[in-house]
Amino acid sequence: MPKIKKIIWSLESSTKITSIKKYLYEEWSENEVKYFIKRLQHFEKLVTHYPKIYPASKKFPCLRRAVITKHQSVIYELDQEIIRVHTILNHKQNQ
Repeated sequence: MPKIKKIIWSLESSTKITSIKKYLYEEWSENEVKYFIKRLQHFEKLVTHYPKIYPASKKFPCLRRAVITKHQSVIYELDQEIIRVHTILNHKQNQ
């Protein structure tokens, strides 16, 4: 597997990050926002070194799901030397 050179966040995933951070600020605390951001950064670091660490979807084998907290998951795809993040699922907030 070639070394991952970059991670591309889709517009949808970027919008969801903003929405989740807003929700966490309003309903929880700044500490929860910091934790969420820290977990996203950890995901980026881990998936850059081990792109296949997270399981592939049975229904859509080109997609992988990384659980970053018990409430959020990242859906991404490997594309040569690029990770394409399609969306973030937030299991706690209605989106």
